[in-house]
Amino acid sequence: MYALERLAAAARAMARPAVAGRLIAAALPLMPAQAALLLSESRGAWLATGCAAVAAFALQRRGARLPLLLATAAPLACAAWLYRQLAAAQLAPAPVPGLLALAGAWAAALLGTLLLCRLWHSGARARAAAHAATVLAGITAATVAVGSTADRMAAGVGTGLSRLQMWRDALKLWSEAAWLGHGGETWRSMFRAIQSSPYVGGEVHNGILDQALDTGLIGLMLIAGWFFFTLRTMWRHAPQLLPSVIVFVLHGAMDFDWSFAFLWMMFIWLAGWALSTPTLQHGTADLKRPCFFRPLNSWPPRIFTGLFIMLWLGGTAWLAGQHLAAEHQYRLAMSKVTGGDERKVLLTAAYKFNPNRPDIAISLSRTFPAEKAESILVQSLSFSPVSPQLYGELGRLAAQSGRGELAGNYFEQALALNRFDTSSQSQALYWMEQASRRERAAGYTARGRQTASAGVRIYKRYRKLAEEVAAGQERNDRRFELGEDALRYGNNLLLLAFGPFAPEVTRKSP
Repeated sequence: MYALERLAAAARAMARPAVAGRLIAAALPLMPAQAALLLSESRGAWLATGCAAVAAFALQRRGARLPLLLATAAPLACAAWLYRQLAAAQLAPAPVPGLLALAGAWAAALLGTLLLCRLWHSGARARAAAHAATVLAGITAATVAVGSTADRMAAGVGTGLSRLQMWRDALKLWSEAAWLGHGGETWRSMFRAIQSSPYVGGEVHNGILDQALDTGLIGLMLIAGWFFFTLRTMWRHAPQLLPSVIVFVLHGAMDFDWSFAFLWMMFIWLAGWALSTPTLQHGTADLKRPCFFRPLNSWPPRIFTGLFIMLWLGGTAWLAGQHLAAEHQYRLAMSKVTGGDERKVLLTAAYKFNPNRPDIAISLSRTFPAEKAESILVQSLSFSPVSPQLYGELGRLAAQSGRGELAGNYFEQALALNRFDTSSQSQALYWMEQASRRERAAGYTARGRQTASAGVRIYKRYRKLAEEVAAGQERNDRRFELGEDALRYGNNLLLLAFGPFAPEVTRKSP
């Protein structure tokens, strides 16, 4: 975004004869910005920037298109050369040679831009030389960049296929609440429950899908209207900023840029920049008026706007303070220097500050007896109803108290929300085995068999899922497999459920 904005500024400076200082000021950040873009090795960023650059070229008047190419040529060629040097050194060159390479490429970019500007504003032969130099610089930049990024581009096929699979899962989840969405942080909290293969992806890598999951079609229409009015404002008042906004829209549609508040702040800032451009002179004229003659009817909207901003910022600061206080108390509680009573006090304070966090609720529940711990976890479920950790912890408590049927229900819900987690699957089998043994030791043999049978069902589903993943061609980023511990727990559950045992006195279930 910054590279395209500076490119437009450099093209405007080059379009007419200008002093060297003005052109250098406009083109100074251009080469480092382009080098940083190449060093990011983000295929999506390259594609979005290329599309926005084409749009910038199309938006220029016919006479201003060649200066845009002239402003691009030297910085891009030098940035491609610098990228190749740093990529060959794996971004860790020796300090002195690395700094010398940076300084040399930067100086060459500035001198080349100045030379092309001088040639462009000279005679016909000089203009022809400028054209030839621009074409040569473009070919050189393309050759160097393609030669250095060929492996990166070839490796993108697997990433693209995995993202397509992720997007298919997201579309299926979105169809369940197409109009209003599921609420905030939908993908992050629910992707483990609906993923069709064990990929790792706390972000859906698509801003449009992410917004659709959270707010549905209604939210998407509101955002689309916002984008439309922003682009229209820029088209009218500041067309040089349009390519930067196009990058924001395009790259946000293929990655998770829109998950960061900073990018939205930049988008709003660019829109405000464009909107304020034609009103600067009017604002200056108003400042020259005496205060007595300024219109009074403009004050009420300003007061209401100021109150709204103050309430918004105050609420945001309060919520952020609650989260920071909870995190601070939780870290102190989990440090090695805290004892049992002190840890309990700190966890209680953290839970009061932020009861929405499952990890805080689970840690606090382990400091109380089973009955109180269960009530804390059930209350936390009202804040985080799709947390597999909470269901797993409730299953553990039920298994420890010899309630195998309830433990099985909790583990079923936990695994439905996170079925590709090897540790959760193994822990569920372990505690189901423990619950069955506790029930049989207490004399409830029939109930112990039922608990073991429920554990066997979990084990069979786990084993079948692991075999499907091992036999398939999908990426197994989570390293989901059937471990040795799970095999042992599963075999023990089979013996407890169907194996022969001596006649025992069976008590009636309470």
